[in-house]
Amino acid sequence: MIGAIEAALIKLHRPLWNSLLDGFGNHDPGSGRYNQAKSDWDVMHEGRVWADRCKGVPHQKSDLLNQIRTYLDTLRTSI
Repeated sequence: MIGAIEAALIKLHRPLWNSLLDGFGNHDPGSGRYNQAKSDWDVMHEGRVWADRCKGVPHQKSDLLNQIRTYLDTLRTSI
């Protein structure tokens, strides 16, 4: 029942962390995968020590902010 309710709430409210910013629930990928880019969530919410070890090229924070603005504007106009 919890899964169905969670899915319904996500569909209804469309939170950023389930719709736009990937990486909210990430865990340390381990030393074998530090060549990947930092997740969008970690670009916007710095502080997970292991995310700083990721050496890939992440999205730019300014680009993510623009995407967030567009996303929120779309939500406002659909209400």
